[in-house]
Amino acid sequence: MKNRIYFFTGTGNSLNAAQNIVKALPECELIVIRKDTPLEVPTDYERVGFVFPNYSGGPPKMVANFIRNMKLPNQNNTYLFAVATYGGNAGSIIAQIGEQLKQRNWQLHYGAAILSYPNAVTIYPMIKGVRLFTRIAEGRTKRVVKKIVTKQLLSIPVLKESAQKRYENYMAQIPNSDSGYHVNDACISCGICKKVCPAKDITIDDGKPVFHHQCESCMACIQHCPKRAINYQDKTQKRGRYAHPDVDYKMIIRYYGQ
Repeated sequence: MKNRIYFFTGTGNSLNAAQNIVKALPECELIVIRKDTPLEVPTDYERVGFVFPNYSGGPPKMVANFIRNMKLPNQNNTYLFAVATYGGNAGSIIAQIGEQLKQRNWQLHYGAAILSYPNAVTIYPMIKGVRLFTRIAEGRTKRVVKKIVTKQLLSIPVLKESAQKRYENYMAQIPNSDSGYHVNDACISCGICKKVCPAKDITIDDGKPVFHHQCESCMACIQHCPKRAINYQDKTQKRGRYAHPDVDYKMIIRYYGQ
């Protein structure tokens, strides 16, 4: 039987994890979650998975909305799994995704969090140790893949009310998180920022990116800008940039390109 994985990514951590899972599963399709992703999910698949970054103990808004609206009338024997990449504290991510699926009358069979390079450049500087974090993530991903292949079952924790409120409060700020973004004269009008944006939040006007406050806070535009021309307030000008060593912006454009 076929398998399918839905993913969301900004700097490539989650895409890399998803790609490694795909390699281990027969006839596995890799589907990007974006605004126009078809909501129909086939019911004759052996496994359906979701791979995404952790946002304060939950999935990105676009992932949550997709799960809320996708059409999978009958789970039947489909094995559902979720894998979240995170850079600091995984928090209640598995409980959160389990609850979101439960509200759709589906059961999450397995969930895992994979420590990856911390990439929230608007919040903190990019630290050294990309190779170390990459090795850690690779090792963890291999263990997770084995469990998905054998369809291991995991007892999904119950989501605490305090964790739910913390997640909701954080997510309420996300759409306008681009209000502090600005573009300097280093911009070369290459359009990479527009092409890697999963939310279609960016247009190019008079050669410069313009942000329209429907941001997903994936920070792909900042991280992939070749000239570091996009910055957040006065915080990121001297901070480094990050993309997963095995996932460049061209690969992400193939999925999110507009």
